[in-house]
Formats: sequence, C-alpha cells, structure tokens
Amino acid sequence: MRIIILSEQKSYIKKGASAPQIKGQEQAFLMEEGVGIVYKNIVIKNLNRILKKLHLPILYESWATKKHEDSVFLYVTMNLPYLKENAYLLKKLKASGNKTAIFCYDCWEPEFQDWEKVIDEIGIDYLFFGYKKSAEYFKETGHDSYWVPLSADFRIFKPRDEKKTRMFMQMGRRNDDLHEKILAYLKQHGLEDTRDNYVYRKDRNEMIYPDIHELAREINKTKYFVCVPKSYENFKRTGAISETICRYYEAMASKTMIIGMKPDTFDELFPYKAMISFNNNEDFNEAIDYYEKHQEEYNAILDKNYDYVMKHHTWGNRIRQMLDIINGVNA
Repeated sequence: MRIIILSEQKSYIKKGASAPQIKGQEQAFLMEEGVGIVYKNIVIKNLNRILKKLHLPILYESWATKKHEDSVFLYVTMNLPYLKENAYLLKKLKASGNKTAIFCYDCWEPEFQDWEKVIDEIGIDYLFFGYKKSAEYFKETGHDSYWVPLSADFRIFKPRDEKKTRMFMQMGRRNDDLHEKILAYLKQHGLEDTRDNYVYRKDRNEMIYPDIHELAREINKTKYFVCVPKSYENFKRTGAISETICRYYEAMASKTMIIGMKPDTFDELFPYKAMISFNNNEDFNEAIDYYEKHQEEYNAILDKNYDYVMKHHTWGNRIRQMLDIINGVNA
C-alpha cells in the first residue's frame, strides 16, 4: 500500500501559522518511497462554500471520484474545524472505494467525543495522533489508532554559524512563572529587558516572527529557548494532555538549549538529559548559571540532541512508521 497525501497547500486563501508547518511535514513525507500527493483545487473549494450555503450539490476533484488501488489517502488536520471542513471530501473518497487516514495535531481531551463523532461519520480507516493520550483514547474505544509523535521541518530549523548572542527566547504562549524568573535573572546579572537579551510576546496579539525562516534564525542565535506544554496555561482547553510539541524538536535541530517544563512524553522520546527542566521547582538561577560556567557540558547536550533528533525523530521516521502500520509490518 502507498500513501497519497491530501494537501491544502495550494488552496489556502490566507496562510495561517500552521500552513508552513504542515507544508514542511508534507514535503518531508514526499521524500520517502511509497508516498504521493494530490492538491485540493482552490476554485472548487471556493465554489463549494457558496454551494453549501445555497444547499446545492457540491463539486469534487476528479481523483476523489475514482478508486485508487493499493492506496490510502492521508489528510493532515491541525484541529477539529479543519477535519469538519474536509469531511465531505473524505466521505467521497470512502464512497469511491478508497481507504482514508488522518494525522491529527490538536486533538485535546475535552474534544475527544466531538472528534469521535466526525471520525465515525466518515469511517476513517487509520488514525494517527501526534499526542499520545489522544491515540490511547481512540485505541480504547475500538479504533485503529496510533501515536506517531510530532517532528519539525529540519530543512529550515538547523544549525547555523551565527554566534549565540541572546540569552532567552519564549514564543507564542507565555509562561508567567518562567517569565518572571527570566526577568529576575536578567536584572541580577545586569542585563536589560530588551530583545537583545530576551525575546517574548509583549502584546497578546503580537506575532514576533511571522516568517518561519526568520524564526529559525532567531532560535539559532538564542542560548536558552523556553518550551512549556499548553496544559500549564490552558488546562481547560487541553485537558490532561502534556505532549512534546514541534517547538522542542525545532530547538534541538537548531542546537539551542531547551529550558522549561518536560511534557509527559518527553523522557520516553528522549531517554537522557536533553533539557533544563523546572518541573520540580528547581532553582532557576542556579540551573542557568551552571551551564553558563560549564560550556562544554552545554555544547555536549546540544550535539547529542541534534544527533538524536536526526536519527530518531524526523518526519521521515514518522512516515515510515505510518507506512509500516498500513502495510502490516511488525504488526
């Protein structure tokens, strides 16, 4: 069996923050044998939005109306609204005699039953989840469900020759506890709260580096990159899901030290000391000062992280895992 990626990369009207991430994932998948791709048509997509409002029959790409032998269509969905929007197309592929699969990012615990309703309505054959607890829930409810951890686009996030001139960086969501500790550290060490020393979102709606290439360069020239599972800031949204998200892999691939909170799955994915964690209220200043004074140990962790990620945690590793599952290898 081969995998055919069902891609939206050519049908985005406004590219969201997730579009480059999924594009990198798809491009990495395509480098592996047994993987192809089809693109949603933007004209048909826009016409269908009108036809749905008028309660008229919708249109389908020609490939969706045919049976593709020895193939499984894979749709990468960032969240539940994405899946709902494409349910009609996955249903058509099923009605045409094809097998379907989804790779899911933000499948949060409070939404499990809503996801299950859509998944069962479509009749999806294989469920791949980036979050372990999500995969376990659907496995327990009788679905063909698997945990396939996340990764990152290592063509963009990679080591560079730039000198690490900035101490700290915290992207997107801000963990206030670590934020205050960083500000206190800067003050105690005579460093100003400027982006030369610490980058973080100052305004709720601010996107610091909207270009993913610029983001990668800025991570690379930072010594300590803050990563914290979303559950610490928004448990109501996530439930008990504490997962190793793409930011952890991006920092490792950039040879930047991760500081913050270990997700529940981190030690399973990285069975060695791979980050500076504060899960047990370790002394922040003491932990940072130790590696400031022991540069060889700092560099050794960065080198090991990079080698380990490139060997075990690329998107190539992930697509090969999915192909093995679909083809019944080591089942």
